[in-house]
Amino acid sequence: MTKLFFHFIILIFIAGCSTLANNTTSTGALSFSPAPESSKKLIVFVHGVFGDPGSSWTNKTGVSWPNLIEGDENFQGFTVATYRYDSPFLKRSSGIEEITQRLLRQLEDQNIFRKFHEVYFVAHSMGGLVVKGVLANLNRPSHIQKLRIIKAVLYISTPAQGATLAEFGTWLSANPQLRDMEPAHFNDFLQALENDWQDLFRDRGTPSFPQSFCAYETKSTNGIHIVNRVYATTYCDQNPVAVDEDHFSIVKPSNRESDIYVWARARILDTSALAQGPKLQYFLRKTSYNYRSGLNVEGVEWKDDYREYEFIVKNPSRTEQVTDLRLSFAFPWPVIVSHLISQEGCESLAFTGNEDGSFKIGTNGRITKLQDLWTNVLKIGATTMFPEAVFRGRVIMITEGPPSDSASLKVQYRDGPGVPKKSFFHRISVLNAATGNVKINPEPLKGEQETSIIFMPKEPIVFPK
Repeated sequence: MTKLFFHFIILIFIAGCSTLANNTTSTGALSFSPAPESSKKLIVFVHGVFGDPGSSWTNKTGVSWPNLIEGDENFQGFTVATYRYDSPFLKRSSGIEEITQRLLRQLEDQNIFRKFHEVYFVAHSMGGLVVKGVLANLNRPSHIQKLRIIKAVLYISTPAQGATLAEFGTWLSANPQLRDMEPAHFNDFLQALENDWQDLFRDRGTPSFPQSFCAYETKSTNGIHIVNRVYATTYCDQNPVAVDEDHFSIVKPSNRESDIYVWARARILDTSALAQGPKLQYFLRKTSYNYRSGLNVEGVEWKDDYREYEFIVKNPSRTEQVTDLRLSFAFPWPVIVSHLISQEGCESLAFTGNEDGSFKIGTNGRITKLQDLWTNVLKIGATTMFPEAVFRGRVIMITEGPPSDSASLKVQYRDGPGVPKKSFFHRISVLNAATGNVKINPEPLKGEQETSIIFMPKEPIVFPK
């Protein structure tokens, strides 16, 4: 009878149908799939008790969940990693808190928070408690920027309130992980962890990262329901999702159409889109006005090769604001006049005008004149653009020469408190040099970009004899 009970407990608690042999190979490691060096998004899979980073996620055909993601075109630009920790059935090993501290240290030692802008965790069973502990440890002022880089956690059949079978397991096993998962009403460890998690939820700023999404199994495993909705209860950003699988199969999607895969993909991609922040909108167009040569326009005597342009910068979000905004236009031609037309919802908007330069003229080591220059660069800043804020400006360019082939708009801003600045380059395309028609391409450019600055003297340069 004891032998039968022993095998029954093993079957119940093995996370992802792993084998005991797999549990003895490593005490903790992050393993990364091949990915481009430019990848800035990371998905980390964390297995459950008695599990391992291979069999815990692998379906009957031998294909793992990480394999499915690596071949999914929706996840282009993502790196996939698995985390391994030692979880033997009989022998003693690290407790959940010790595994938590080790995972956090490995994330920091491997510069995960520097290499990646977005980190996502897919955590099964006890793995969710480990990840929850990592996030709770990061919820302090000295680590808050690292916490904000973690964009979402997917808790799948995680016993946030413990599991009855863990209590039975402690009778047979020296593994302290089982004791840490005893039902929460008798478990100070789980009570403290859940309190820390609730504090983190209340402390989240705008946007509210990390996001939390939860799913649980509806089918029993060998006649036992291991983690039902009651035991999986924790703070989530959406209602918990019931998945018609058992405790093992819920993290072994058979293909990319499986319910758990579709659910997880949508949560990660939606959160990634939110993580991009409120995408500002930019418009640049030539005005329809056709001024007569010699007419005074904006304090300038109009000439035939002058053209007037209007630009608009808008925050289309109804809920999100951007701060510490810096715009640097490098127009196709030199700007001779620039000014602000109107603004709404902008705080401390500084429209500095185009950057004037000067050219020193002299002879025999003596400067006799400073020759003023026009440039094609225009800089604008604002401390805050509130939701649905907008401002409009106008510039007059002199288009007598060929346009710059590297005209661009550089944008920098923060989309939340304590987060790094985001930086984008947008190409300004000249659609027709003869008519002066231009536009700002909405899609940002990738990688580092070079910008050419044009200098044009305001008056003909006369060198002394």
